[in-house]
Amino acid sequence: MKQAAWLAQVVEEALEPDLPICDPHHHLWDHPGSRYLLDEILQDTNSGHNVVSTVFVECGSMYRASG
Repeated sequence: MKQAAWLAQVVEEALEPDLPICDPHHHLWDHPGSRYLLDEILQDTNSGHNVVSTVFVECGSMYRASG
């Protein structure tokens, strides 16, 4: 997957791995060529940081064909 290769270019070290973190803003989507669903957020939140909660923000896209 191209996205995984792009994300793997930088690996951020957890400076305080025991510090509880709330990721305050994420979206879930499944568009052609761009996917971010449960598998992706679990991979991100299990990357060495102590993410204990997240806030899902609902959004919409592609309401109009142009403009």
